[in-house]
Amino acid sequence: MDRFEQGLPDPQELPVDPVGECEYDECLSPIYAGQKIWKRGNEWYCSCKCMARAMGAVTMTV
Repeated sequence: MDRFEQGLPDPQELPVDPVGECEYDECLSPIYAGQKIWKRGNEWYCSCKCMARAMGAVTMTV
C-alpha cells in the first residue's frame, strides 16, 4: 500500500474542544486551538474589541 493512498485524517472529523474562553465578562466565547487571540498577561480575549472593553476603553468623538 502506498503511504499516500490512505491520506491524512480529516480535521473536521476530530473532536473540537475549547482550550479556554474569552476573559471579557460580557462575552465568554469559547477559544479553540489554532484560533487567533489577543493576550494580556495570562488573560485570553477572542477579539481586540473584547480586550479593549475589559480594560475600560471606550469609543468617543472629540
